Amino acid sequence: MDIDHLIGRATALAGDAGTALLKQLQHVRVPGAGQASATDPPEVAARRWRAVTVLREPADVDAAGLPAPLAALGDRIEVRTTPAPGDRGTELAARYRGTPGEDEIGDLRAALREAKALLEVGEVLRVDPQPHGTRAATPQGAALEGAAKAAPRAGVL
Repeated sequence: MDIDHLIGRATALAGDAGTALLKQLQHVRVPGAGQASATDPPEVAARRWRAVTVLREPADVDAAGLPAPLAALGDRIEVRTTPAPGDRGTELAARYRGTPGEDEIGDLRAALREAKALLEVGEVLRVDPQPHGTRAATPQGAALEGAAKAAPRAGVL
């Protein structure tokens, strides 16, 4: 077995381990922080509002003129805006009108994060491609790549 094949296999295993770890962390309950929607029954979790706090005044965040990531979901979602607690901006929340699948919930989470970035800074910052080049093919690098790939949809990282 040559070294390139061995490194490739180790990289794949590390990426899979990172993804499995992220899935397990979603089920961890932190005392005082409530329970993650990932541990709710699927029919309850699917109808839950997903929300982000946007550091903008409520008048600046219009539910009718949604940023592109949320607008792309069309009338499949309901959107509401409310003043954030403690006068800290605006809470932008969305949920599907019907019963969505797991992939659709991940799409909604990613769309909310991207909408938040667009409203606050005017662009969505990306991790990839790295301006400094590529990461070395190491097990730790593969775990980081796996986590960065799953983060926008899983809501972790």
